Amino acid sequence: MGFNNPPMTWRTLERTLSNPDRLNQVPARDVPTSHRRGHYVPTPIERPADAVPYAELHAHSSFSFLDGASGPTELAEEAERLGLHALAITDHDGLYGIVRFAEAAETRQVKTVFGAELSLELPAPQTGQPDPTGSHLLVLAAGEEGYHRLAGAITHAQLLGGEKGRPWYDLEDLAQQADGHWVVLTGCRKGAVRQALVGQGVHAAGRELDDLVRLFGPERVFVELTDHGNPLDSTHNDALAALAAERHLPTIATGNVHYATPARHPLAQAVAAVRANRSMDALDGWLPAAGTAFLRSGAEMTARFARYPGAVARTVPLADELAFPLRRVKPALPKQEVPAGHTPMSYLRELVWKAVPGRYGDNPPAATIERIERELAVIATKDFPGYFLIVYDIVAEARRRGILCQGRGSAASSAVCYLLGITAVDSIRYDLPFERFLSALREEEPDIDVDFDSDRREEIIQWVFDRYGRERAAQVCNVIQYRPKNAVRDIARALGYSPGQGDAFAKQVERWGSSLAAEDPSTSSGSGEGIPAPVADLAIQLLKAPRHLGIHSGGMVLTERPVGEVVPIEHARMEKRTVIQWDKDDAAWMGLVKFDLLGLGMLAALQHCFDLVQDSTGEEWKLETIPTEEPAVYDMLCRADSIGVFQVESRAQMGLLPRLQPRKFYDLVIQIALIRPGPIQGGAVHPFVRRKQGFDPVTYPHPLLEPVLKRTLGVPVFQEQLMQMAIAVGECSGEDADLLRRAMGSKRGEERIESLERKLFEGMARNGLTGKAAEHMYAQIKAFANFGFAESHSLSFALLVYASSWLKLHYPAAFLAGLLRAQPMGFYSASTLVSDARRHGVEVRRPDLALSGVDAILEEAEPIPEEVRELANEPSRRAADGDRMALRDARSSLANSSGTVGKVTGFSGTVEKMTGLDSCLDPDQPTIEPFDASATDESASHRRDGHFAVRLGLAGVRGIGKKVAGQIVDERTAHGPYASMENLVRRTGLTTERLEALAAAGALECLGLTRRQALWRAGSAALDQPGTLPGTLVESQPLLFDDPTPTEVLADDLWATGVSTGDHPIGQLRSELAGRGILSTSDLATAPLDRRVEVGGLVTHRQRPSTASGITFLSIEDEHGLVNVVCSVGVWQRYRRIARSSPALVVGGKLERSPEGVVNVVADRLEPLPIMVVHKSRDFQ
Repeated sequence: MGFNNPPMTWRTLERTLSNPDRLNQVPARDVPTSHRRGHYVPTPIERPADAVPYAELHAHSSFSFLDGASGPTELAEEAERLGLHALAITDHDGLYGIVRFAEAAETRQVKTVFGAELSLELPAPQTGQPDPTGSHLLVLAAGEEGYHRLAGAITHAQLLGGEKGRPWYDLEDLAQQADGHWVVLTGCRKGAVRQALVGQGVHAAGRELDDLVRLFGPERVFVELTDHGNPLDSTHNDALAALAAERHLPTIATGNVHYATPARHPLAQAVAAVRANRSMDALDGWLPAAGTAFLRSGAEMTARFARYPGAVARTVPLADELAFPLRRVKPALPKQEVPAGHTPMSYLRELVWKAVPGRYGDNPPAATIERIERELAVIATKDFPGYFLIVYDIVAEARRRGILCQGRGSAASSAVCYLLGITAVDSIRYDLPFERFLSALREEEPDIDVDFDSDRREEIIQWVFDRYGRERAAQVCNVIQYRPKNAVRDIARALGYSPGQGDAFAKQVERWGSSLAAEDPSTSSGSGEGIPAPVADLAIQLLKAPRHLGIHSGGMVLTERPVGEVVPIEHARMEKRTVIQWDKDDAAWMGLVKFDLLGLGMLAALQHCFDLVQDSTGEEWKLETIPTEEPAVYDMLCRADSIGVFQVESRAQMGLLPRLQPRKFYDLVIQIALIRPGPIQGGAVHPFVRRKQGFDPVTYPHPLLEPVLKRTLGVPVFQEQLMQMAIAVGECSGEDADLLRRAMGSKRGEERIESLERKLFEGMARNGLTGKAAEHMYAQIKAFANFGFAESHSLSFALLVYASSWLKLHYPAAFLAGLLRAQPMGFYSASTLVSDARRHGVEVRRPDLALSGVDAILEEAEPIPEEVRELANEPSRRAADGDRMALRDARSSLANSSGTVGKVTGFSGTVEKMTGLDSCLDPDQPTIEPFDASATDESASHRRDGHFAVRLGLAGVRGIGKKVAGQIVDERTAHGPYASMENLVRRTGLTTERLEALAAAGALECLGLTRRQALWRAGSAALDQPGTLPGTLVESQPLLFDDPTPTEVLADDLWATGVSTGDHPIGQLRSELAGRGILSTSDLATAPLDRRVEVGGLVTHRQRPSTASGITFLSIEDEHGLVNVVCSVGVWQRYRRIARSSPALVVGGKLERSPEGVVNVVADRLEPLPIMVVHKSRDFQ
């Protein structure tokens, strides 16, 4: 998202902003979480002054993936604590963890050496093998050139292997790639020399050693001696030393390290069992005899290898020859092709100024010209024109392909990005500081995030690969770390527990995270059993250890030098994807420029919606043509009617919309920044809301800050305002203000902040702010340094908030179909989205073999209710729209004559296609008046697709999916409708399971079969496969079935599609619930306040925000809507098992209802509500 949270609660922030004197009254307890790893913060380590010189040149970190039990950072810290001269990280077949190692060692005295242990002759990925096959070659890179050659060799092997986890090396090729720039150690027991020594004797070991010398040269081969205390270690070391002496080769002592300290040995044994996919008891014969593979000091190594003179001392000069700071291998961006006669900078200037008249007119204001020139000057100074041209190239290609996209994040602070069409936000109009995006004083490259239609983003990613070549383009990986649940499962299996027991232990861990310490049986789950202490202890140690690599959501790196020579590239699981071995934080630390090509589900949904609207009504819309500032859109949001709407559909957002009452676009911008779990639960949002509602006066800390804070009513909301405050009252430059913001938000910014702080105070003094007042202002700025949300980010998102709200209001059927096509996305399940649409009058129909497409489509519905038609056709509403009516009719005629509407299944073209108010299409909307909550909701009168229903797609049926659904639809289109189930099977090859799912969904009723008849025939029909002889199956007389009950139909619908097009599960229980006095969600709007009530419904969400002090929020849905339930820590603990596992609940508690109509139930009792259908909630942290 481009923002971080510091170690300060929102409640503390509010106190700081309002009165710093209250700051120390409440300790900070809850810390908002951030998805960024954050910079390494060095811990004080006292390095021994009299350490014996020694460099450990063979160490595996946890990035050997379950072959190392300590992270790179832990190894670097322990090396410093032991006084080691240098440390080499040599993980298997990659350089995964070296950036974290280099970052941790950067402020230490220990030198960094980089290498890898290459797995030779792998027949297949070795997952699940107790002792991986093949032999190993330990390689250390000599300086930057050796590093590039090693990374390139690993890249070549990883890609040559053809699959993830199976690199393929050739020793002869490796020797050529090294060309004297590597040092080769003979390695551990998996090294070819030791393997030959143990298996075939001294002579065989000598032959293997001679091969290494022949390939890599005598000056580059070192005979490695290790001693883990095994009975034969001394014997083997003696033999290896003798072989080295015969060939005049140097020996070198290593620890073959797999963990930092002896305390990590139990974890090392456990992860070895996890890697082998068996218990430690079953793996016992392969486990090391003792826990001795830890880092040792120079003194201990000298004593251990006293029999081999020079083996320890020799490590130091060798490490000096090999070591180098990793940042030196930072690559440049690829050269961008520009028209003849242009440099990248001159071409960028031409593109920018060519776009100015279209954006700002032929005579733009002088301030606008000055801003553009200033941005271009900074870009030229930083030599970044190529970066902007690359992003421009990518976005232009997306537009050429008709793919919806828009830039967001800090890029929206750039007028250049706006003029290039990268972002839709005009930074000059909103006075966004360019320095938030790019500063002349900032060291790293800017960050441009571009959102693409998630359904078509892969087209752009593959285009980038083709455009720049796979040797210079790759995706950033995502390091999948151990989380509490899978840590408990894996450790339990390693300790010998059955899979069922491991699952039972894991279920006792809260999804949002909790302590893994062994729980008190009386308070855990009520079962009398907690997580066993050994399992919990090792699982805690395993947390956040790397588990495997995934693919980053969209980050790509482009480099002038082949990427694979900077960081190894390997295959991803996804077809035609390759990833580097570093994640986004590693790449950023190394200075690799990352281009975020992100897939946004809402853009996909909007594009689907635009297509459906055009196909059904003939009306063509784009994001830029949607009428702006329509009062009815804001009325809908003020009623919190926002299910499915981008960014404002969550429980907390829906709770604040009626209070904030957005009445213009910028209100949505503020809403997005405010509506975060932290500020809502901690109370930081209250000052703004109270001022917005007129309860508190709008005041400013200083007159100079009024222009800065006026748009947010005197309350700082955005990060950009921090910078503007420093400029206004501290007379800082834009660059200084950005450095101040970044320094305040960094734990490592103490040195930089001193000079900036002094400059800020001097500027405040010149503006009359001194003493306590100046300190107050500084505390406010510091409190908000890295806490606020970026205004540029909010502006980008607000465009999509308005667009999705407008479509939900005017085209609810198309909006639902678009959302269903883009699933999974957003906050709500398809079932909740369908229920909400049906409450808005949208007819939703079951999948149908004869009518359904792959995805949800629109088809002609029954004529809309007469009262709605009359409302839409009132003369007073239509008098001013005669010309627009003519235009609408012209569009209808054009659509009919061109056959466009023929794309819509079942449309006859004989009825008027569009309903609603044509005034909604007017680009000049009337003035927006204050919201009247008591006014009648006229949303239905704005609906323009009232003649259409939503037909669910075949892809949504259990087990079908898009591929099989596509085959069914294509075959139907090519050769006509299906005549029977047997005909369907013969033409598509469907299995019994898929036929049963289609039958349960009611999709086969078009064949004249009831659900039960179709289910009965599914097994025999599935035998009539394309390869069998037609007409040879014996048909049996179908049984006479009773009609299914409504509950059975509902259960079938939910099982087969996850969606009910008929009754709501709770609606079938309404009479029973009403008999018990249990209210519906609609009853809560008028029920007496502060009374104890009971409400029942499906649990759609469970949430426990990190700043909620342990409070859990449940969303309960019935046939009328949703209600928010607040569960205190005590209530949750008392009803924990029920609350976590019940798909439906009866909640008893106190009813709360704000003056704006926001309803909560503060629970004091939870009771399971039995339902006869399948339902699963969406639970979030």
